[in-house]
Amino acid sequence: MITLSYGVLLPQTGDRGSAWFPAIETDLNYLNDHTHGGGVGAPIPATNILPVTQAVLAAGWVAYADGIYRQLLTVPNGKNFADVSIVFKDSTTYQPYFLGTEAASATSYYVYINDSTKTLTASYRS
Repeated sequence: MITLSYGVLLPQTGDRGSAWFPAIETDLNYLNDHTHGGGVGAPIPATNILPVTQAVLAAGWVAYADGIYRQLLTVPNGKNFADVSIVFKDSTTYQPYFLGTEAASATSYYVYINDSTKTLTASYRS
């Protein structure tokens, strides 16, 4: 029996049922319990996780104060505003915009801009 890097047991030729069945039980428990967080099992690289995106339409901007516009957005996929990182980009040039945000509730927030003609894409990661 060979123990692999994350504790998975690899039966070898000649291993009998008394060694093989407990190894399979251990491996099945491992598969059931792993989280890909790095502690139990190999971590999934962040580059392999696709972001959730949301359109921030120009038509949705509402005048707020002194040439500032805002839009109320709901964080997608039932995530909380406090648990996500949000990147805003121009929907055509993909130029990033560093905009102010403010929580409105646990799952919604305001985003602020000074140009109400911009249609953006909000990209969420958690």
